[in-house]
Amino acid sequence: MIPLRYTLLFCLSLLPTHLRAQDGEQLYGLYCAACHAPDGKGATGGAFPPLAGSEWIHGNPKRSVAIILKGLTGPIEVSGKSYNLEMPPQGDALTDDQIGAILNFVHNAWGNTGQEVKRDLVRVTRAEFESRTTPWTAPELLKLFPLEKQDTALANLTSRVYKGQWNLMPDFNKIQAENVEEEHKGILDTALAAMKEDFGIVWEGDFMAPVDGEHLFILDADDGARLILNGQPVAEVKGLGPMGSGKRISKGKAVLKAGANPVRIEYFQGKGEQGISLGWKLTGAKEWQWVSAQTPKSKPGTPPIPLTPQDGKTVIYRNFIEGSTARGIGFGFPGAVNMVYSADHLAPELMWSGGFIDAGRHWTNRGQGFQPPLADEVVTLTKQPILAPSARFKGYSLDPNGNPTFHIKLDGQLLSDAFAPGPDGTLIRTLTLSGGASVLEIPLGDNPSVTPVKSVSLAPGKPVTVTYHLK
Repeated sequence: MIPLRYTLLFCLSLLPTHLRAQDGEQLYGLYCAACHAPDGKGATGGAFPPLAGSEWIHGNPKRSVAIILKGLTGPIEVSGKSYNLEMPPQGDALTDDQIGAILNFVHNAWGNTGQEVKRDLVRVTRAEFESRTTPWTAPELLKLFPLEKQDTALANLTSRVYKGQWNLMPDFNKIQAENVEEEHKGILDTALAAMKEDFGIVWEGDFMAPVDGEHLFILDADDGARLILNGQPVAEVKGLGPMGSGKRISKGKAVLKAGANPVRIEYFQGKGEQGISLGWKLTGAKEWQWVSAQTPKSKPGTPPIPLTPQDGKTVIYRNFIEGSTARGIGFGFPGAVNMVYSADHLAPELMWSGGFIDAGRHWTNRGQGFQPPLADEVVTLTKQPILAPSARFKGYSLDPNGNPTFHIKLDGQLLSDAFAPGPDGTLIRTLTLSGGASVLEIPLGDNPSVTPVKSVSLAPGKPVTVTYHLK
């Protein structure tokens, strides 16, 4: 029986000083592998915390440096499993170069994507915590270096929406899709179809396996759904029926290679309620990791997940937003300016300044209801379609900073509607018309607090820029 507390030894057989710049993988093998295992999964069958796929690897690299320098004691949760061990400080035994080499190996091994650790970062972190004489506790580290909200294991995801009536899963390859979009957050959500019944969705992309090995999957749906990995069916919920009862849940497993594995999720909705839930975990792990807006059980006391722009890039929220239509798409721009664009009305509907939105309701529970923006004052620009009935939404694209351009087809012409943050809390909108010779009058809304004019005349090939003032 394993005792409650262990000393997480780094197998310290001191290296000769001339090896201070030794390869990170070799250093890991000497100092770390006895406890964390050569494959990063934790030695003794996972009795020690894993480094492969660990959420503690991501985010601020000073966290990893601080742990090695000063050690760690007490309870900690890693990859859904609790540990109560002790890791002694190694700051006196390892040089800055050695710590950097070890962490750069760990941060890029077994599917990890941690940030680069430079020698100067180790030096600065060592000086910052030089006076500390006790090991860290997990709460202390989380206060200084909060864990980042990670994207799901689904990457490079696109969705295709289909119309039709089916009792069993159709061959979607033989049906023309109504709409194709990119799903940048890697979340499965049937709400994107903006239909109540008689439709299907196919998501395709990559499942990013953290390590080589067996992965378990759990699938539920109202109505039918199928999970395919590397071209092989893994789980399927057949026919018509509700989700959440446990009777239609399908479980499967697949042996995957670390990194990208092609994935396809098929779904169809008949009448009544709709939804899909998909979770995964490594064999032996305690908790399921969800890649869907809905999960089998809603948990009380939903923790808040406030979304904010990171590293100067715009953040996107694709769920029901209060004040907009079911196909409202939220954008939180750098500079504390925010917008909701309605793919139903083909126009920006809401704008506000300050905080963006709390994703807790939809990202941890069943995704029901409309989430209000994080603002006391929200400006409504329009509540109805602004273009001719023949106008059709053709999706949107993003620039390298995540700023959107919406594409609308208008009787032989294409309207590009781009948004980007401007100085002093402004939002810059650029409208461009391509094709044909017609000049269009584009309404901008009728709220004088933000709209400088009520409409603009748009000629083909002559972009027009409008600035919305939110402060």
